[in-house]
Amino acid sequence: MPDRIEREIEEILRKIDDFVPERPRRTPRKRTAQAAGATGQSQAVSRASRISLNQVMGYSLLVVVIAFFFSAVPGAGWVMIGGLIVFATAFLLSTLGGGSKAPAEKRWRGEPMDLSGPGWPDRLKAWIKGRRRV
Repeated sequence: MPDRIEREIEEILRKIDDFVPERPRRTPRKRTAQAAGATGQSQAVSRASRISLNQVMGYSLLVVVIAFFFSAVPGAGWVMIGGLIVFATAFLLSTLGGGSKAPAEKRWRGEPMDLSGPGWPDRLKAWIKGRRRV
């Protein structure tokens, strides 16, 4: 039995190097003016894609609050209405589109794991059987 456990531990230690991949090193590259312009556009798209719906809701509420305090400024009412529309849209998108991602199945050594414990009927039966023996 200890030999089997030792073999498993040694196997895990051998495979640990493959488990954590090394980060590739970045090499500086020279860019031409055309490539720099294209990269600038892709960076803007990349920055915009990192904004979550929670951030959009937060910023829109901030805009609504600022427009409320500066209500004497012409057009502040329209800005407030626009902020509320953006907030409502982001809220609806986050609630309606959030449940589409299924959780990943837990696996150990390639086999699916069942982490659910016994249900309350099984626990009740076990408790009753345990009391009968006493």
